[in-house]
Amino acid sequence: MKKITLVIALAIVSTLSLFAQKEETILGSSGLRFSGAWGGSVTNLTFFEDDFAITTGGYGGLEFGKTIFVGWGGFSTTSNFRLPDLTTDRINMSYNGLMLGYAPKAYKALHPQFMLMTGGGRMSIAGEGSDDVFVVQPSIGAELNIFRWFRIGLDAGYRFVGDTDFNDINDSDVSAPFGQINFKFGYSWGRYRSRNKEKYDELP
Repeated sequence: MKKITLVIALAIVSTLSLFAQKEETILGSSGLRFSGAWGGSVTNLTFFEDDFAITTGGYGGLEFGKTIFVGWGGFSTTSNFRLPDLTTDRINMSYNGLMLGYAPKAYKALHPQFMLMTGGGRMSIAGEGSDDVFVVQPSIGAELNIFRWFRIGLDAGYRFVGDTDFNDINDSDVSAPFGQINFKFGYSWGRYRSRNKEKYDELP
């Protein structure tokens, strides 16, 4: 599972680089240059078969080429949830890992965004102990630029949970769709290069 996730992450990074604008960098005349730093908080609502869970967390990272985000985040459920095959309703989970994002035309007030979070975590079930798990969480959504330093995003995705070893549940029982709101703070500096112009235009 972890090897497959690593391959997926590398493939996404390679694909995103194809969309990147050419910029001057210390490594050559093409590539992605460091263009900003962002961090924020996330509130996530995950929908299981008969219940839901609220997950909160935070993250931070660096922006490259004004379109690609590379960072690290940590998240945990703030409300216990239950599954149909278990008598207990005290299940919770926490996880953290690498976050890769792509936001085409991020200079526009409203723009799409794509995110992949992947890493390890821990799931606890009352009466049965805890277990290490692995999480892969892709999402797609839209982001609104409120100020130059503040953005709000709405996303939807699916959380794939693997490596569960509990007797009464399997990976599919705890994998589920989610929706979330993201409050992001930071700054993006430099200039944006349009594909249709030879010169650089200042971001609004």
